Amino acid sequence: MRDIWQPDAVIKAKLEQIKKTYFEYINQNIETIDTNVPVFFAQLFATLEKSVPDLSDELHDQFIDNITIHVFRKSRKADDIVAVEKLFDYAMRNKRNRSSNALCHISLGLRMISAGRYTDAINKLVPYRNLDASICTAVAYCHFVLSTQQSTSHGMGDTPRHRTQRALPAREQMIELVHMRPPVNWLKEMNIYDDPVIDKYFWFMIRQAIEWFPSERTFLVYGVEKATKDQRMDLREEILGLAIERFANDMFFLRESYNLKMEKRDAAGVAGVVKQMCQYYPDELEPIYYGLKVAIITTKVETYHRFRKLALVNRIPQNMLALLDFAFEMVSGNVPETRVCMDEIKQKFTHDQFFVTLLEYVASDLHSSDEKKVRQAKKALIDSIDGYCLTVLKIKTLT
Repeated sequence: MRDIWQPDAVIKAKLEQIKKTYFEYINQNIETIDTNVPVFFAQLFATLEKSVPDLSDELHDQFIDNITIHVFRKSRKADDIVAVEKLFDYAMRNKRNRSSNALCHISLGLRMISAGRYTDAINKLVPYRNLDASICTAVAYCHFVLSTQQSTSHGMGDTPRHRTQRALPAREQMIELVHMRPPVNWLKEMNIYDDPVIDKYFWFMIRQAIEWFPSERTFLVYGVEKATKDQRMDLREEILGLAIERFANDMFFLRESYNLKMEKRDAAGVAGVVKQMCQYYPDELEPIYYGLKVAIITTKVETYHRFRKLALVNRIPQNMLALLDFAFEMVSGNVPETRVCMDEIKQKFTHDQFFVTLLEYVASDLHSSDEKKVRQAKKALIDSIDGYCLTVLKIKTLT
């Protein structure tokens, strides 16, 4: 019934279930779908209307895109450009917003790269470079391969000067990436497109650009962000190693190096990064906060007191300090001190009682006889306090 309201989260969960069912159907019946695409989309549209009749335009079109891409990947006709164009044309007819055919062009462009049709791929992809950094690097990859092929056919030499000349179009595209600053993984995060091949082009060109432009930090930033979002710790380590070597005092790279070493539980590495931060930014609260955070996690009293003194000298907000004191006493297992610190928090957070209420509620589990519940409570409290402190200090991280 159309008059029954459902939360967006429930609708999205229902869509995910329908998508899973259709993916399985596509996997098992792709040959049948290939022979009668219009019928398939008619059935799909009817299913949507029946199962989620009041679906928003955005979710409706995103669902159509997801299904279309899966058909495209499984299709036996994926190398037939005409057939692919028809597939996306049928999909477009079933969408509510028909103003953009970006998905079709991006998919075709990437397929053309795989087929070696680099010039055609460039023409398809160039208009969408601002959507995702990976599209920009795919275009650069096409230029790189074309220039290499052309120089080989014309008998150009292989000296450094010749290599620079033939890579010029690709270099120009990577400079465009710096100027346009498109987001990373937009296609993935919007559940529109997720194909490993586009990542291959990204990393090939990012490594080339890092070599071509050693003084340009943007390519290293893109590498760190991409590796972090894709949960590629090996690539994060590789790119951050280069970044710290070239830009030793860059706070973005130092911050991400700190986060990486924290994830790896590398205590010595974390301490080294904090020390480096303090050397370059002695009057900033951010490295001092990281020092306090490490002291809390390791429950080292001397370290905590040392960074606490520095925090006071650098005028740390009192609300933030009260939370950190509470966290340190809590992790250290000092129950009376933890209660006193909570009383202090109540007095200081008069305008944020909702936050204090949540802290108190979670903190009540610290006295549980269930060790698992105690560990979960401590983690929740530490994460909440960390989130608050990062917000106060206006620190943005990738993780």
